[in-house]
Amino acid sequence: MASSKKLEMIYYNGQPDGIRSIRRHLSTMTTYVIPRPLLSDAKKISGINRPGIYYLINENDENRIAQIYIGQTRNGISRLDDHNRQKDFWNKAIMFLADSKTFSLDIISGLEEYAIVKAHESKRYSVENSVKPQYEIDEYDLPIIEEIYEEIQFIMATQGYKMNDTSRNLDNADILHTTRNGIRAFGIYDGEKFEVLDGSQINMDKPTNLERYNRQRADLLEKGSISVVDGKYILHATIEFNTPSGASDFVLGGSTNGWTEWKTKAGKTLDEAFRKKG
Repeated sequence: MASSKKLEMIYYNGQPDGIRSIRRHLSTMTTYVIPRPLLSDAKKISGINRPGIYYLINENDENRIAQIYIGQTRNGISRLDDHNRQKDFWNKAIMFLADSKTFSLDIISGLEEYAIVKAHESKRYSVENSVKPQYEIDEYDLPIIEEIYEEIQFIMATQGYKMNDTSRNLDNADILHTTRNGIRAFGIYDGEKFEVLDGSQINMDKPTNLERYNRQRADLLEKGSISVVDGKYILHATIEFNTPSGASDFVLGGSTNGWTEWKTKAGKTLDEAFRKKG
């Protein structure tokens, strides 16, 4: 049985989508979630000028990460002033700050490097870091960095942001598939969200009935997250949907019933596997 985790949160302006801080019980690291329009207000918070790393996030209309940038700071929120002037894409910053004894310069640099690598590996969103940090993580620091990143990943998940590469953590039995009309696509359903996995084929010849999915397809194609391989349109990212039918619409085109389109390795429909089990 997994161990329980206790989180403490402060909503600084009394709004759930405003400035907030998050701290795990007994941790020395504090997370600050800062909407860009409230950057000036966040500077008044005590302790927000400590060292750490940060994520600049561009959320789409469905509150999912579309673009991300990862950096390090030695002076906490002060580092965001440059990005406020020079980078237009982001609408929220999430900072992970700790005291200097926990985050030495080596740990900060190693953590930034590690987080950028993991962001690219996840294939969930566009990573805006054009230059990879030239930093070699010491083998003695790596276990500490991995432990800190695990906490970062957990905190981000509590805010609705998945950071991992879903397909790496799955047993083949958990992966769903659809093969209609020669299209072979793969996905995973957790009971709330459906994720279409990297490597899935997309029927770009058949538009979906919802224009937002057609725009999403076109945007991914323009960015290279969908490309033509051996005459097939292949997805090079993991895309999250609110429903199984939204996922199958995106993949197959038209209007579909995801509860019957997606099937398990054993051949059961998603409806049979989730709604009718037991």
